[in-house]
Formats: sequence, structure tokens, C-alpha cells
Amino acid sequence: MKNFPVFVFPVSLEFYLNARHTHKQLLTVYNPYEFSVNFKVLCTSPNKFTVIDPEGVIAPQSCIDIVVRYSQPSISHCNSAEKFRITMYDRNTQQALGKRDIPTKLIEGEPCNINQESLGDNFHPLTTKPAPMRTEEHSRVICNHSHHRDQPINVVAVAVSICCIAALLLPTQPEQVLKSQWPEWLHIGSNLKLVFSFVLGLVSMLVLRP
Repeated sequence: MKNFPVFVFPVSLEFYLNARHTHKQLLTVYNPYEFSVNFKVLCTSPNKFTVIDPEGVIAPQSCIDIVVRYSQPSISHCNSAEKFRITMYDRNTQQALGKRDIPTKLIEGEPCNINQESLGDNFHPLTTKPAPMRTEEHSRVICNHSHHRDQPINVVAVAVSICCIAALLLPTQPEQVLKSQWPEWLHIGSNLKLVFSFVLGLVSMLVLRP
């Protein structure tokens, strides 16, 4: 047998007795070489498993999925170590090129979200914490907040706004049709009202801005 590496994912299979969705799993076999290869799947306990298409051909630089089903899960089979062996052969000479063993076992219970054993005895998952704010950034935020809180209302801007609103309420000259009760000198033209409107808009933006 030649010593060609055989690439298989995953490197192990774990079936859980009380989780039916784990009783059917996939083994992906890769052929990174520039020639086609034959493959064959063997098992130490063929009576416990069903493998769909245990033999076949993998094209160059391709992969194939092999469906593995645990056909007889029972409590008596739990924690017993089994193995699958994936062997690659040369298509012309049928000489074995390489092999890969995939350990598998049936586990009692259901799978956890995180397998603590895979992390090791001394490794634990990390929790995400917000990054601490630097001192100068914290001081800048406090200063900005105090600036907005202590900013006084612009009395002059409010007074100008009131004057502009009052001017806009005056009758327009010379467009009045009925006789007005206001003195004639309080009648202002349209152009002057446009000026007051423009000033009122600028002052409103100054007063109402955040």
C-alpha cells in the first residue's frame, strides 16, 4: 500500500441514543489529486450501521458525501468504540493508495450545545464584555453632556423671532382690499415680509438646533 493521505471530514462520528437526528450523518471524502480514485468503506460492526454507496469513484479534485446511518441504536451499544475505514485505490491497478480510520461511538442521552470535552479540562468558553472606555473619552462625553445641559436659551434670538412673527402678522401694503384698523405706517410691503421670513427661519434654526 502506498502512503497517500486520505482526507475525510469529520474525523470522528458521534451518535446520540435519544437524538434521532444524529442517527444519520455524512462523511465527506476529498480527492485533491489530479487523477480519479476508487474508494471503499469498511466497518468493524457492519450489523450496526447502514452505509449508502460504500464503494465508488471520486473524480480528480472533487469530493463525495457518504451517508452513514446507525441502524440499531440501543442502550447496550452505548460507549462501545467502533471504526470506519476509508480506503482509496488506484483505478487502473486497484492498488491501495492510502487509508483513514474514523472512530465512532453511540452516546447515551442528547448532544449539548458545546462539547466541554472537546475544549479540554483547563479550557472554558469566553464571555463577551464591552471594551472599557478610555479616561479621556469618558471625560469628553461628560463635558459634552454638561455643555448641552447648561447652555442657556438665547434671549436675543427669541426676541428677534417674536418681532419677525409680529411683523408677518401686519397687513400687507398695498394689497389690502378692506379698510384696515391698523395705521397706514404699520402696513409693510411684500419684500419686507420676505426679509422677516428669512430672518425668522435663521433664528429658528439657531434656537431649535440640538
